[in-house]
Amino acid sequence: MSVFASPIALDRYLVAGSVSFPVQVRCGDDSFSELARIAAEPAPDAFVLVTERTLPRAHIARVLRHLGTAAPTCVRWLTGQDVPDRAAPTPGSVIVALGGTRVIDAASRLAARTEGRPRLVYLPTTLRAMSDSALSLVGPTGPRPAPLLVRIQLDFLRTLTPDAVRSGLSALVRNVLAVSPAFHDRVADRLRPDARYDTGTLASFIALCLEVRATLLHYDPLEQGPAMAFHYGRTVADALRGLGADAPRYGEATALGMLVAARVARLSGLLDEEGERAHRELVARWGVPMELPATVTADDLLAALRRTASPGRPTPVLLDRLGEPHTAGGHLATEVGEDVLRAGIDAIIGRGAGASRATEDAGTVAEGSPPAHGPAGRDLAAAVGPGRP
Repeated sequence: MSVFASPIALDRYLVAGSVSFPVQVRCGDDSFSELARIAAEPAPDAFVLVTERTLPRAHIARVLRHLGTAAPTCVRWLTGQDVPDRAAPTPGSVIVALGGTRVIDAASRLAARTEGRPRLVYLPTTLRAMSDSALSLVGPTGPRPAPLLVRIQLDFLRTLTPDAVRSGLSALVRNVLAVSPAFHDRVADRLRPDARYDTGTLASFIALCLEVRATLLHYDPLEQGPAMAFHYGRTVADALRGLGADAPRYGEATALGMLVAARVARLSGLLDEEGERAHRELVARWGVPMELPATVTADDLLAALRRTASPGRPTPVLLDRLGEPHTAGGHLATEVGEDVLRAGIDAIIGRGAGASRATEDAGTVAEGSPPAHGPAGRDLAAAVGPGRP
């Protein structure tokens, strides 16, 4: 479990093209009273709380209690990947998404079906949602409405298991490798394989992810240009996540995807050996498995990649150098043949137990920072303050 003690207050406006929305990071009992006041500012007729039954009831009850002081509140439960299409919320309602990425996606789709201008508030409860999906204007089915507010209550992380906290750091590691390698050593120094973090450390990780988002989304809100760097590792991760019962967690799948992408880039004459080593070092510090699950073979993964890439070849984001995605035909996606992919998958098979490999690599981090070539490399010091994050 993570340790939570001190109150935290961080405010940032995220500008994405022609829209902007505030992001607030908070921790502490007093901040929930502030949430009720802020939620009342749009003068809602009612709140429609979208959440799922697997969320701890204490979280739901706490949010309902505070929202209820501002306007009548009802609960819409997530079923599968969506909210049942009963009576749509009224135009005067505010839809509040309380949960992880699935809940945020479902709430945004519900808002899109609501008459008039959709009004959304995101209350992410997972580390992945706090540092990634709640900060994006692109969902799995396309663009989604900008929220009125993203409210990150670090208190919600108290009930997560260490595995869930560890998996939720995938955006942090991806951002360091694909966008801002200047923070490689600082982040590596604070990552813990046991996933036990204090509040300040988690807040600094989220702040760094927020600053990276703010830098790239300003001119690329739909993530079709430079912000495609946020897709780094996703090609293999999506294929792995489609394996059903054998699928690893999202964070673990993303880690494997980045390791494969690094090997493919190196074999393609792009990323050098130092760059691939930096991937392995950071993932080892992170503590996620660095090999395919025992139940998944290279052939299984290749077959899944064929299905997700149909009708063409897989087009992963690759790196020329750390923080510099490769551009092919004006796009940050490179078509890769199956022979190169198969060779790239060698990076995540045949190396013994993932845990022992991670331990070995974690003790051999090279001195000095990798070169900082990313577009946000020099602009993110404010995200973590002076010194280390």
